[in-house]
Amino acid sequence: MKEALGGISLFQIVIVFILLFTGIICLTINQSKAFAVKDEIITIIQNQNIDSFSNGSDYKLTDDTSQNIAVRLKDAGYRTTGNCPSGEWIGYSRDGVEVSNNAAFCIRVNNVSSTFYSDLENKCTADKCIITSEDYPSMVYYDIVLFYELDIPILKYFMNFKIYGSTKVLFG
Repeated sequence: MKEALGGISLFQIVIVFILLFTGIICLTINQSKAFAVKDEIITIIQNQNIDSFSNGSDYKLTDDTSQNIAVRLKDAGYRTTGNCPSGEWIGYSRDGVEVSNNAAFCIRVNNVSSTFYSDLENKCTADKCIITSEDYPSMVYYDIVLFYELDIPILKYFMNFKIYGSTKVLFG
């Protein structure tokens, strides 16, 4: 009887290590997929002209750009969703539609021009500065958030991770 109980505990230890190993592999695969998708989204946004993003001065993504990103998400098999961070983040579904919950990716626009212009005005005096804000192009960059999870049925609801990325500064 003693050897039977020892065999059961050894079997349980082996099962636990197999589950841990499987979980680590699942997490690594999902993380690498999320990083690849993040890089593709950044490339799509950087290849667009920021004047085409402009809906006034908010520089949101156009329908064409969000649909192009949605096609890339489907091609990559990316299916993870999450909630955007609080603040000025705009969430998009896997279909390229703006959503407030369960977004496939989130984007925030950072307008560099506005802080640059205010710094320029603060540093200039009336007799030393003849450069105005109209002399500079509009400058923005986009922050991006994607999600990945541990793809084990019960644990996936508790372990949702985020990946952050940024585009370079885009001039319009």
